[in-house]
Amino acid sequence: MGRRWLGLLVVVPLALVLSGCGQDSSSKQAEDAAAGKSWVVVANGSATPSPAPSRATGTATPFPTGFLPLPTSTPAPTPTGSYSCPPVKNQIINGADATAGTTSGTVTWYNPATTDIVEYRITAISQDALIGNQRDIGWTVVTPGATCGYMTATIVGLDRDTRYVFSVDAVTTRSDSDATYGKTIARSRVVKTS
Repeated sequence: MGRRWLGLLVVVPLALVLSGCGQDSSSKQAEDAAAGKSWVVVANGSATPSPAPSRATGTATPFPTGFLPLPTSTPAPTPTGSYSCPPVKNQIINGADATAGTTSGTVTWYNPATTDIVEYRITAISQDALIGNQRDIGWTVVTPGATCGYMTATIVGLDRDTRYVFSVDAVTTRSDSDATYGKTIARSRVVKTS
């Protein structure tokens, strides 16, 4: 009896499944009528060409070499005035040349002879560390020259057999007040007294 039930359980569902897979033309027509027209429209066409990059047309002119000639109608400029000093950048520390003697040193630096420079102050800074306070050499004050060029000053009272760096400070006037201020404008390499 168990085999009969098993046979029925296999045959009945198989018949139901197979009967649903058949094609029925009446059911297909009913579905098309109920659905209406498709809202997705597919139309064949042609691709739009990409725009071609435009390029300049014309003839190339040769690049001018050398200087172009000045028009003949304008007069040539004539220099006026006198020789001026070459400019010096304000925010850099220039080099100073220094030579050392036994207890003195000579420093040479460039003076641009600008009107705002009141004086130069030169000092020697010992490069040999000592225990305790370092000896203060003090300032040597030099009045700037009226014309640009190199200036020289001698610092005295140096210690024998000591290494020094010489520093040149310019004391200048301020354009916005009556005050003056000093800043280092030149420094030498290390030199040693004998």
